[in-house]
Amino acid sequence: MAYIKDEEINAIREGADIVDIISGYLSLKQRGKNFLAVCPFHDDHSPSLVVSRERQMFNCFTCRTGGNVFTFIMKYENVSFVEAVKIVADKIGYNLNIANLSDFSTTNKEDYEIMEFSKKFYLNNIFTEKGISARKYLEERGIDESIIKEFNIGLSLDSKDTLYKLLNSKKYNIDKASDLGLINKVGLDIYDVFSNRIMIPIENLKGQVVGFTGRIFNGEKDTAKYMNTKETEIFKKGQILFNYHNARNSIREEKCVIVVEGNMDAIKLSASGIKNVVALMGVALSKEQIDVLRKLKVPIILMLDNDSAGLEATVKNGDELQKYDVDLRVVRLTDAKDPDEYIRIKGVDALKDNIKHALKYIDFKLEYLKNNKNLNNMEDLIIYVKEVISSLNNEDDLTKELVISKISKDYEIDAEILKQELNNKIVQDAKKETPKKEVTKPKISKYQNAVSKILYSMMCDPTYITVYKNRLGYFKEKKERMLASEIVYYNTVHNNINIADFLTYMMPQEELFAFINEIISENNNTIVSLDEFNSCVDVVLKILKKDEIVELKEKIKQELDVNKKLELIAKLTELKKEV
Repeated sequence: MAYIKDEEINAIREGADIVDIISGYLSLKQRGKNFLAVCPFHDDHSPSLVVSRERQMFNCFTCRTGGNVFTFIMKYENVSFVEAVKIVADKIGYNLNIANLSDFSTTNKEDYEIMEFSKKFYLNNIFTEKGISARKYLEERGIDESIIKEFNIGLSLDSKDTLYKLLNSKKYNIDKASDLGLINKVGLDIYDVFSNRIMIPIENLKGQVVGFTGRIFNGEKDTAKYMNTKETEIFKKGQILFNYHNARNSIREEKCVIVVEGNMDAIKLSASGIKNVVALMGVALSKEQIDVLRKLKVPIILMLDNDSAGLEATVKNGDELQKYDVDLRVVRLTDAKDPDEYIRIKGVDALKDNIKHALKYIDFKLEYLKNNKNLNNMEDLIIYVKEVISSLNNEDDLTKELVISKISKDYEIDAEILKQELNNKIVQDAKKETPKKEVTKPKISKYQNAVSKILYSMMCDPTYITVYKNRLGYFKEKKERMLASEIVYYNTVHNNINIADFLTYMMPQEELFAFINEIISENNNTIVSLDEFNSCVDVVLKILKKDEIVELKEKIKQELDVNKKLELIAKLTELKKEV
């Protein structure tokens, strides 16, 4: 497991100006001492994300997302904390050597351990004598030993219970293995799900194995060519882009991402030197996958299979992607059913040339819309022109102007009529569009508001910690008490506190970390004055005393001993004077 010393983490954070880092991802505009941007973490249409150079924090007051520079990288790049630290270190030129990146999170830890163990088991199998035919099959497809190791491609053996027996001998939870789709349990029978298949591990965006694709390689006819593990708590197809974790750096270097259908296509392209490729887990892009792709801020090239399903998927996915501000392009390969076969038939140089000359999506769409139409027929021509106009909704003004000019010239239609048709379509779509529900912050009570201000100020300045200890020292809710305790402890150990460093320290504690983010969102990067802080303490003390009065009244009702009841009544009288 990777480990980074606290001193190094703090040095990296202190050396990284959050404004400089975030401006590499978002367009920031200065407003007073803060900076504003359109928030990438929700469907934001006006700048609601605030970045504070003074506090070295960011915060969106609409979707309540906030944190320090590491938090931003984690959420934006879909990486673990350790990976985020490494990315920030690289950006500021800090020499941080980590051989094995790992996440602090222990959620579903046993699931990931079982998947990792299974991956190693399958990988070991392919390099045994029983794996000779599988290796030969892969070599014939241009996948050599180095690519096998790069993608951890393995082999499930022709046996009913090979993996099961090994998992059982290593004391892994067999019920878990069954839930993960590796083992089948039917009555008293227990056996492996995968048998005699090439096994391709499926990794999530963080690089953790969450599932497998098993492919036949001996030409079996009575079984599916590909078989995936079922969806589980850790494996949701719509949240996966195959090879994303490996391809991320190449995508940045090549300044584009290629999207293919199958994981074997992605592996073959990677083996051919085209590393900036990801594969869908199906044919339709999910909202989560689109979010990942658009956050890359590079051109997206759709290169799906050369069949009718691939063509329709290109249009459907393209139309969805066009709703966002992305540079979208398309490659449609000829004389081959998919990129893997295209490389085998025409070679990698021909494929690279196709990628180099990828069509802008609107150009592809204009040709696609001509399918099954006779444009010499007036009725078909009208349908075609209307479909073209509909396709322009999400294009920029220059593209709209150029397309309208082209259609006007090619089909001798007055450009002004086309523009009017476009304007009418935009108005119609606006009327049809369901109003988007604004994300609103939940109302908080007077007590919660006071506690939030107290805790936020304590995280920013040790002066407030001293006041808290002397005047209050207690909260009603467990998470409030736990956070206050952590703040006091951190200040005692470090003899100082600032919120950006404290946030880093608290990241492994997921529940309290989420609570801190709520507090950050509520306080607008603003520490209250000492007088306001004391007023907040007064509010909390008053409420705590009111709660104590309620409890005392109940105790008085239940107390049978006369002397004890009188003592409680006297205590109640004193408390009432203080409230």
